[in-house]
Amino acid sequence: MKAPLSWLREYVDVSETPAVLAEQLPMLGLGVESVEQAGDEVVFDLEIASNRPDLLSLIGIAREMAAWRRRDVRLPEDRLEEHDPAASTLTAVQIADAGLCPRYVAHVITGVTVGPSPAWLASRLEAAGVRPINNIVDATNYVMLEWGQPQHAFDLDTLAERRIVVRPAAAGERLVTLDGLERDLDPQILVIADARRPVAVAGIMGGGETEISATTRRVLLEAASFAPAGVRRTSRRLGLRTEASARFERGVDPEGTARAARRCAQLIAELAGGRVLRGGVDAYPRPASRPTIVLRLPRLRRVLGMTVPAADAEAILTRLGIDLRRDGDIIRATPPIGRRDLEREEDLIEEVVRHYGYERIPEALPVETMHQGRRAAKLETEASARDALIRAGLTEACTISLVSVRLLERLGLEDGDPWRNPVPLHNPLTSDHTHLRPCLLPGLLEAARINVSHRREAVHLFEIGRVFARGQTAGIDERRALALALRGPWLTRDRDVTFLHLRGALETLFAELRIGPLEIQPAQRAWLHPYRGGEIVFGGDVVGAAGELHPDVAARFDLPGRTYVAEMTLGGLLERAVTQPRFSGFPRFPAVRRDVAVVAPEALPQSHVESVIREIAGILLESVELFDVYAGPPLAQGRRNLAYTLIFRAPDRTLAGEEVDGVIRRIHEALPERLPVTIRL
Repeated sequence: MKAPLSWLREYVDVSETPAVLAEQLPMLGLGVESVEQAGDEVVFDLEIASNRPDLLSLIGIAREMAAWRRRDVRLPEDRLEEHDPAASTLTAVQIADAGLCPRYVAHVITGVTVGPSPAWLASRLEAAGVRPINNIVDATNYVMLEWGQPQHAFDLDTLAERRIVVRPAAAGERLVTLDGLERDLDPQILVIADARRPVAVAGIMGGGETEISATTRRVLLEAASFAPAGVRRTSRRLGLRTEASARFERGVDPEGTARAARRCAQLIAELAGGRVLRGGVDAYPRPASRPTIVLRLPRLRRVLGMTVPAADAEAILTRLGIDLRRDGDIIRATPPIGRRDLEREEDLIEEVVRHYGYERIPEALPVETMHQGRRAAKLETEASARDALIRAGLTEACTISLVSVRLLERLGLEDGDPWRNPVPLHNPLTSDHTHLRPCLLPGLLEAARINVSHRREAVHLFEIGRVFARGQTAGIDERRALALALRGPWLTRDRDVTFLHLRGALETLFAELRIGPLEIQPAQRAWLHPYRGGEIVFGGDVVGAAGELHPDVAARFDLPGRTYVAEMTLGGLLERAVTQPRFSGFPRFPAVRRDVAVVAPEALPQSHVESVIREIAGILLESVELFDVYAGPPLAQGRRNLAYTLIFRAPDRTLAGEEVDGVIRRIHEALPERLPVTIRL
């Protein structure tokens, strides 16, 4: 937006130098891209925020400057003289859809003489970056820059039946616009038409057949308000962007449309010697309104940390064109229709402090309103889970939540597996992203494949994210899940990843969340090796699976060698997790160590043995660690030896050997009664 300084000074007293103004205007939200010299004129090239369409006008800018400098705005005087007959006797306006065109104002000016504009008008337009054309068109551009209301002038005698119809274009219609190009129209494009054909693209550009020419004697002046989304859509469809469309796309105040139309009709009459017919035609089927915003003065003080006098706050808001009603500490404000950025109380507070002065806000923070923030409990727990896995040597991945059926098929899922029935997208953008992911594993394996293709053999990844499934009755079930994928050399590079590394990462997670020991029971999943995988059990429920990736699945993902994976739901784990730090002092009394070895069936999970040992040992048992597993001669086929280290400690005394031996005897006696095992002495 180019703003000539002399033009601005017509509306507001500005005595500051251009250099000083260039420093001050950004405080009003007006970015100064450059200050140019056009002959004797100083021109500010301003960057206007997308939510401030009111600043795409010189009067809008002047209103901001006046409010900031505590001055009044001088609006152009309305000197329009109207003559009989009424404009409605020569033209009519019909709006087919008030949602696309809230308001349309038409004035008729007769007896005009088209010619060059006077020097003062042409020079101002040139300084603002607009090329002068003739006195009629220049008047519309002048008022557009002045009020921010685009307007268009038609040669009234070229309009069929001399009337206007605002409607969607019909399929197959065409229009030659003012730039000389013929454009194909469709029902998605709003047009201004006469009784037979389109004569302009609404809000963007007029047509060549009805433009002002040297022979024009009667003018129909259009000033309208169009839906921003419709103008934006049409501008993109046609690849056509103009000064008018730039304003309509952001939103033009329909309440100012009639005022700008009168101003433009007055200029045309003065510049072209015409007569403005009485009344004009104003089609405004659904007048716009804005809800009232409540500004509480105590709230203003709390937010700013200082007291702004109520009189100053009222004066600032009033100068910005906001209607106010005050009742004690409550100010009820109704902003202008054109101020689309004013929607809530905080917006009004920003307006007050912006003009009262940011520099007046005290540097001390308002302590009485400060509260320590923290994340929700589930987010804290999830963060703890991430930290635990990162400390275990894994790297977090973040894959896209969309998959294709082809990618899921690589897992070799069995019929009836819920992962084979993902939630489809109604409008997928690509063939690779057609469904919401039912699991994290395919995306993680694809990430591993990309790493391997770049010769990064050591891949140790995890992901925590959302997965989706069809609801039991309707809708979509969404839950949190965790997946791991490990392959290649381990951190020290002296050996490759094994199942123990995968289990160790999961044990670290369970220990960090303090949810109990990890339990993996033998079981088969289609995507796991038939003999090297199992189900993760928590609280008696199966929450996931872990093990070596099935060789066929690994081949489909181009992953040579062994890859170890796990996937599990996180909902129940996160709910039972304890993330609040617990601190305890160093032990004051020594520990006593004992070893226990049992011969158990290979099908018996060692976690069952460990759980029973803990139950029998009682509170004196501090920890249990499985340190050896052996299967082979002289043990019978299908049996294995499990050796555990038990650490005993009492918090208030030194344990005697006899006391610990008594606990060991109870374990030796009770364990074979509870489980199908024998004690090795």
